[in-house]
Amino acid sequence: MRSFCDTDRPEPTDGRWNSLRQRLRSPEPFLAFFSIIPATEIVELAALSGFDGIILDTEHGSYGTERLPPLILAARACDIFPIVRVRCNDPSLIGAALDAGAAGVLVPQIGSTQEATQAVRAARFAPQGTRGANPWVRAGRYGTMPRWFDTANDDTAVLLMIEGAGGLAALDEIMQLPDLDGIFLGPVDLSHALGVPGQIDHAVVRDAVSSTVRRAANAGLAAAVFAPTAAQAKGWLACGASFAAVGVDTSHIGQALGRLVTEIRPAKRMAEFTTTPAQR
Repeated sequence: MRSFCDTDRPEPTDGRWNSLRQRLRSPEPFLAFFSIIPATEIVELAALSGFDGIILDTEHGSYGTERLPPLILAARACDIFPIVRVRCNDPSLIGAALDAGAAGVLVPQIGSTQEATQAVRAARFAPQGTRGANPWVRAGRYGTMPRWFDTANDDTAVLLMIEGAGGLAALDEIMQLPDLDGIFLGPVDLSHALGVPGQIDHAVVRDAVSSTVRRAANAGLAAAVFAPTAAQAKGWLACGASFAAVGVDTSHIGQALGRLVTEIRPAKRMAEFTTTPAQR
């Protein structure tokens, strides 16, 4: 990925990629995770750990568009792709995330072709879409890129989250949309929509995700899946997914800290701390 401050646009010859759209077309699996902690340190750690991108989650994170600029700048500086999951399918939120410099947007709860069309068009400048044009924003390098509008549509990636029965029913039409880059499967929400709440490994959920992954890949789109664990991520990649969103930062940190305490404090010793005086 080119540096955010580079002014030229060289072709990738050293393993880097000019844009997220280009990277998603690569056969190499794309790895990211959701971040609901708005901290530049989390972004830096993602890069140092070898992730390709980070999903800045304004849908479930306790922050909004105003917190994005330093997080996006940190990702750009560390050569990983900043993807913003917007709070909802709102053109103003999609445009604001992209103006802040996001490499792409992830739009949740797409339930129809109409909703999908709105999301894709909101991320594209005319004539492909309806995104508001302002060359003096961070994404346009504050007016220092005279030809920014010529390349912005080609650089910006749009992924749509299919999380319910409506999205699954309209999937074939959605995948025909021009300028769409990928389909993202949310097994947690899908499990609720398919009548098995929280059972992301249930056969009906796995069948729905597997089928969608195959159809997206056949349509030439990135097929992304949320996977809470490394084992689940490897499983979906083996099934044909090209993008695995591996868990959430809070979960990874909590589990790592829990393992650390368990290593230091044996289970028997733990029991002493959790029993009452009467039990002793």
